[in-house]
Amino acid sequence: MRFALLGDNRIEAQPKLNGLCCCCSKPVIAKCGTRKIWHWAHKSKTDCDNWWEPETEWHRTWKNNYPADWQEIALFDKRTSEKTHCGCSYS
Repeated sequence: MRFALLGDNRIEAQPKLNGLCCCCSKPVIAKCGTRKIWHWAHKSKTDCDNWWEPETEWHRTWKNNYPADWQEIALFDKRTSEKTHCGCSYS
């Protein structure tokens, strides 16, 4: 995923940071290596997003056609308040 919560701020991954998932509020760690695009990953296996898919460089570039505030946002059913989609993608 591109963004995580650190305090009250949505931030991108940077080396040695820990944060919380914007969608499920579980702990995430920054993955900042040299082979893959920098991203956040859950510290432990979770069922955060049923729409999960690997995020490629193309996918990240495509998402960047939209404002950051529109990316990786949880969507909820207005009738049931159930989370229907999160928008998180992982590398």
